Parts: sequence; structure tokens; C-alpha cells
Amino acid sequence: MTERDLNFIKNMLMFAKRVDGRIATISLQQFTDDIDKQDLILYPLGQLGENASGVSEEVREKYCEILWNPIIGIRNRIFHSYESIDMGVVYRAAAENIPALVKQLECILKQL
Repeated sequence: MTERDLNFIKNMLMFAKRVDGRIATISLQQFTDDIDKQDLILYPLGQLGENASGVSEEVREKYCEILWNPIIGIRNRIFHSYESIDMGVVYRAAAENIPALVKQLECILKQL
């Protein structure tokens, strides 16, 4: 793994932890009703995808258990189609998938 890939993985972990810590304190109703709470999740979620897109194909193939394309895809939706985002889908995706992603990224970094 190159230093560049390592930095992207570290950044992914940082942003995933932000999402994980914040989403755990917000109900679905609070999230869908409050644009400030949406911003607390959407920005780091978008940055998570931005960093994922920088990870080399070689590393993505090696760690194929990470759902790289959906992570990058949600970044594209957040930054390019903001007005058409279903906040319920975003909330459920973050609440259900980010905790496992944090563990996966931590495992990758421990292996290095």
C-alpha cells in the first residue's frame, strides 16, 4: 500500500468515526426534520466517499469486503444531487453500515 493509499484510508476512518458518533445520537425523525443535523452527517459522509475514490484499484481489490462503489456513489449523490437525496435512505445507510465500515478500516490499518 502506498503512502497515498494509507492517507486516504486514515481519512476514511476519521470521517466514518464522525458519522458513526453523530448518527448514534440522532433519531431518524430528528435527522429528516432538521437540516443542521443533516449537515452534521452529510458533509463527513461525502468526505468519506471522496477519500474512498482516491484509494487505488489495487487496494480496493485487496480489500474487496469494503463496499467501495456504494461509498463513492453516496458521495456523488450528496455533492451533485443534494436536492434529490432521500434523507431516510441516507440515515439508514449510515446507521446500518458505518459501524461495520469503521471496524473494517481499523482492521486494515492494524495489518500495516
